[in-house]
Amino acid sequence: MLNFGIIGCGNIASVHAETLNQMPDAKLRACCDIETSVGENFAARYQCQFYQYYADLLIDERIDAVVIATPHFLHHEMSLAALAANKHVLCEKPMAIKLEDAREINAAVQKSKQIYHVCYQNRFNLAFVKLKKMLNENSFGSLHGVNCSLTWHRDNNYYSANTWRGKWATEGGGVLINQAIHSLDAICWLIGKPQRIKGTILSSLLSELIEVEDAAIATAVLENGPPIVISASNNYSTNPSPAIDFDFEGAAIRLTNESLIINEQEIVLDEPKATIAGKSYWGQGHPRLIRTFVNEITGQTDELIPYLPRLDAIDSLALVCGIYQSHQTNQWVELV
Repeated sequence: MLNFGIIGCGNIASVHAETLNQMPDAKLRACCDIETSVGENFAARYQCQFYQYYADLLIDERIDAVVIATPHFLHHEMSLAALAANKHVLCEKPMAIKLEDAREINAAVQKSKQIYHVCYQNRFNLAFVKLKKMLNENSFGSLHGVNCSLTWHRDNNYYSANTWRGKWATEGGGVLINQAIHSLDAICWLIGKPQRIKGTILSSLLSELIEVEDAAIATAVLENGPPIVISASNNYSTNPSPAIDFDFEGAAIRLTNESLIINEQEIVLDEPKATIAGKSYWGQGHPRLIRTFVNEITGQTDELIPYLPRLDAIDSLALVCGIYQSHQTNQWVELV
């Protein structure tokens, strides 16, 4: 039995807890939250040990692996501490809010015997898995361009519910680092990390609520020339599934969290859509990602293990930070 601890008992923690407790070979044994009432309620709901301080959870010898589901600015220090405590780590995105911190995590991972991954669950949506396999087979010829779009709704209720959101020091940014980063990860994972990027950010409808951006546009360029057009906004009226359009020599492809459409024909996916706690527009990849994470730790065969975001989780953060830097300088930023 693989014993887990969850650090941070907010909304996303319930998705992890419910998934773990449905597995025959994994169990949630402990949780942690600095807000005692939140953590105690979570512990009672999932019948696990409560710790107020994450350092106390990390010295619990029963715990084999931890899920880090805290505010963004804590991911760096907690990932390093968990690896140092010989715990396997599944960290919610982003892996850090600064590139130098992400690089420090990657260096620690390469020195550690523990398994570390970042929770980019969209990689495990059925549509993403299907397209990845097709791309690995070079099914579509040369790539001419990519268009990536996210339009979601965030308002005062969203930002007032958690005071760390909407601040550069604690969230690390806005719509790019919190929402659109999943789509940026998908681009890097499916077709490769761009070579350079230029973009701009702005705060419009939410400018009186937050320090960070509520909208952004950018253009990235792959090494062999195809452009990637990126647009993101938290000012829409609802939360449709993000869409990525690929213009290949032999196919026009649209990818969403729920569907894969090639030349206007929807592809039948391999199995029925699963249901899981959380918001529908988060996609359905969490259970598969967590299952694959457990399989890797326990040494089980799983063809999706290479899909787990490890050292390459830094690529999407590099795009986000590149857009922020480009906004400040009005120059192209090389993505090294």
